[in-house]
Amino acid sequence: MSVHQKTRWNFPAISWLGRHWFAEARIFKRRGWRVPRRRFVFWAVTALMTIGAGVYVRAEIYRRVARIEDRPPVNVAVSGGTLLIAGGGQLSEQIRQRFVDLAGGRDARIVVIPAGSIDQQSRAHYRDSWLLYDVKSVDVLHTESRTEADNPEFSRVLETATGVWLGGGQQTWLAGWYGRTRVESRLKELLGRNGVIGGTSAGAAVMSRVMIAGGRDQPTMGQGFDLIPGAVIDQHFIKRNRMIRLQTVLEQHPDLIGFGIDEGTALQYGVESGRFQVLGLSSVVACVMRKSPEKEKTSKLHLQFLNPGDESDVERLRRGDPIPPRFTDFESILLGE
Repeated sequence: MSVHQKTRWNFPAISWLGRHWFAEARIFKRRGWRVPRRRFVFWAVTALMTIGAGVYVRAEIYRRVARIEDRPPVNVAVSGGTLLIAGGGQLSEQIRQRFVDLAGGRDARIVVIPAGSIDQQSRAHYRDSWLLYDVKSVDVLHTESRTEADNPEFSRVLETATGVWLGGGQQTWLAGWYGRTRVESRLKELLGRNGVIGGTSAGAAVMSRVMIAGGRDQPTMGQGFDLIPGAVIDQHFIKRNRMIRLQTVLEQHPDLIGFGIDEGTALQYGVESGRFQVLGLSSVVACVMRKSPEKEKTSKLHLQFLNPGDESDVERLRRGDPIPPRFTDFESILLGE
C-alpha cells in the first residue's frame, strides 16, 4: 500500500467533499479563478449547513445535560446565607459593593465561576474587576469537565470562600458542568455558614432548581443548583419582555414564586428567613399563582412590582399582602436635603 493510499479519507462524507473540493479547485484554476455562481451558492450553503449543524448539536448536548431528570440531588440542606440575584445588564456600584460587604468587606474571600469558556485574559479580567474592592483574595474556578468538577481538590478553594459570584453567559453551562457535583454541594455548604452567593443573568437563572434554560415565549427548562427554595428566576425581565415565558413556567409549577428581575437590578434574598430587598435601578416582578375564589380548579397569576428599596418576604407574597410602605423622612423633605 502506498503512502498516498494510507492517507486517504475513510469517512464517505469527508471523502465526497474532498473530491468535489479539489475538482472545483482545478476548474477554478483553468478558468482564471472566476467562481461560477452555482458553485459559489453550493459551497456557501454547504458551509452554512455545516456550521448550523454544529451549533445545533452543541446546544442539544447542553440542553440534555441540564434538563430536569430524576437524578439524586446533592444531599446538603441550604439552611442560611444570602443570595444576591442580579438580572443582568450593567450592574450598579451599589450592587457590586453590597456583594463585597456581604462577603466580609476587606476580609472577603471571593470565588468567581464564569458561565462559559474563558481564556487567560478573561480569567485575569474576572480577578481584577473584584480586586478593585480591596478584598482579601479573588480566585477563578473554571472547568469543562464534570469529572474535574467532582474532584475535591478542584473546588478546595470553596471551603474557605466567603462569597461566590456566578457570572453571566449560559446557565446551561453552569448547570451542565457543575450541577450535582462537589462544586454544587460546596456552594450549599457556603450558604450554610452564612456566606453569600451572587450571580447575574445566567448566574441568577441557575440559582433555582426549576431553571429556565432558554426560549422566548415557550421556555426550555433545565435543572439548576436549588439554592433558592420554592422559587424560579427569570432575568433581563422587563428589558426583554419575558412575562409570557415566566407565566408559562408558573402554570406548569404553580407552587413556585416567580421572580422576574430586570437589568441593572438585584434581589437580596435571605435563604433562611425568606426576606428580600430590591437594589439597583429598575424593578423586580414577583409572580404568584393563586386559586380563583370563584372557580376552585382554576388559578390566576398575581403580580407585584417591587421597586428599589422595597422590602418584604415570601409569605406576604403568597398571601397577596401589599408591600409595606418605605419609611419617609419628612424632616429631610422639609429642609430640602
